[in-house]
Amino acid sequence: MKSAIAAITLSVAVFTGNATPVAAGEAQAAMVGQTVGYRYEIPASLNADERKWFKIFQEGNLLSEGWQSISAELLAKTPPEQRPAQKVALDNLGRKIGMEWCRANAVRKVDSAMLSTWGDILRTTARTNPQQLAKAIAFIDQKVDAALD
Repeated sequence: MKSAIAAITLSVAVFTGNATPVAAGEAQAAMVGQTVGYRYEIPASLNADERKWFKIFQEGNLLSEGWQSISAELLAKTPPEQRPAQKVALDNLGRKIGMEWCRANAVRKVDSAMLSTWGDILRTTARTNPQQLAKAIAFIDQKVDAALD
């Protein structure tokens, strides 16, 4: 069971923005999260509880913003010529992080403190040096891979 503290910590790791849609494959069409402004694929391999937490990671809740909002805000600060590649990188990173974060606390390898740290890196980079956002995303992707090994 996720605690309110985890949700609050997650909210520190994220920030607001307008989400942009992500198309899901036909095979996953029945498992696509579709709340106003959001569209993403919920992995079929997740159990019911994991699907619920994956959706919270993607969309947020009353205590936190979700990955879709994070991505939208980052993309808004990204130089236009970098946006298509950044969107793909953010979608992939969000799926990877969400897949692990939605697992039970006792077994997951990505925790809310990591989300907070990574969110700080993304926010700071987007605010101070948006041209380096691709490097920040790649750095966090490497950190996620290291945590999952």
